[in-house]
Amino acid sequence: MPNKRKLSEIRSKIKNGTANVITVQEFITRIKDGEPVKFEDVDVITTATKGLMSGIMGVFSFRLSLPKTNRKFTEISMNGISAFPGPCPNEYLGIADLIVYGTAQSQTREHYCGGSLFRELVEGKPIEVIAKSSEGEVIERILTLEDMQYANLMGTRQAIKNYNAMLNCESYQVDTIFSCLPFEPDKSQLTFSGCGALNPFQNDPEFQSFGVGTPLLVNGAIGYLIGPGTRNYIEKPNMMTIAPMSQMSPEYMGAFKTSYGVEPICSIAVPIPILNEKIFNNVVKSDKDVKLKILSLVGREKVGEITYGDVWDNNFVMKFNPDACKKGYECKVIGKCPTDAFIIKDELIVAIDRSRCFNCGNCAWLCPEAFKLDLKSISFESNNIPVVLRQSDRAGAILLAEQLKQMILNEEFPLKKPTGELDFAESIK
Repeated sequence: MPNKRKLSEIRSKIKNGTANVITVQEFITRIKDGEPVKFEDVDVITTATKGLMSGIMGVFSFRLSLPKTNRKFTEISMNGISAFPGPCPNEYLGIADLIVYGTAQSQTREHYCGGSLFRELVEGKPIEVIAKSSEGEVIERILTLEDMQYANLMGTRQAIKNYNAMLNCESYQVDTIFSCLPFEPDKSQLTFSGCGALNPFQNDPEFQSFGVGTPLLVNGAIGYLIGPGTRNYIEKPNMMTIAPMSQMSPEYMGAFKTSYGVEPICSIAVPIPILNEKIFNNVVKSDKDVKLKILSLVGREKVGEITYGDVWDNNFVMKFNPDACKKGYECKVIGKCPTDAFIIKDELIVAIDRSRCFNCGNCAWLCPEAFKLDLKSISFESNNIPVVLRQSDRAGAILLAEQLKQMILNEEFPLKKPTGELDFAESIK
């Protein structure tokens, strides 16, 4: 008879302190080390992903004036980023409801997008709000997250199951969101996205353990899976989520500078209760089991395929040797960190702000003397092509999966049955 267990049984084991909860990374490591891991050995596996997620937006509501002062607000900006007031006009209440896209670029701050704004709010920093009423009155306010009645982060397309690697197959450089620097031509460089074996959809491809209403972590805060995300289909599922900014941790979010603008960063972690043998057998056992398509940058045609095992191999954290930085030499990397993680003193990089470092490898590619990271290379059309950038942070995803594990064991995170199934289209239209 196939192995099965109820969610109530897992919750009882958690309460009694006997539950076995592990991250996917721990699962992979145990198998790689030759340890036999059976259904009986695992009650819950935690998955996670951290990367550039353009499909996010902040949904806010806060007071800008006294009641009866202004009819409604028609224009609003936050740190120079244009927001979308409404849809509720809140007539004569002095309160604004608004949406800010994660990809929206600031008109007053360089290299600053909605993702930058969301992180600064979570960090407790003051935000400049400028609003214009229907009567033409301009109101300026300095607000923090604590001043806001409502501040949630909503994701419209997150944790995509299958992401891609990119090659510039053209004969010219291309500025693109898939590279920090202009993407070099003639198939000479490769960049990629995706946390491979850690992705929740990879580990439950039939969506048996999670669905509509499932609790999860968004940037460290307990939120909920709303349903399928935009532009999804059965072979490439993704999810919509919502979570309160007030509970988020800044190290899981922020902004990433590319050669074609600034993109937001977001992190998602999802628990997979091992309810039956089929769910257990679907858990990814190696990054080599997860395919990674190679696309042409211009046109997005598939030109090849590798696996995440070709790019991920316990090479998650960038190392820095400050002694390699010498004054008087022209630094190759100052000003080129996509997350502004360098701590600079007297024109020298003296340390790395690990809460900002994305482990993307851009600095290691530009200055291998001071920065060490095995970015790997791939074989393509009889050529050895170096990976020059990673747009997903596997180390950050592992950290979030570990946080979710500890929250479950400490009874700080609820394991609940979904209220509905995820229903994905057969193909994209």
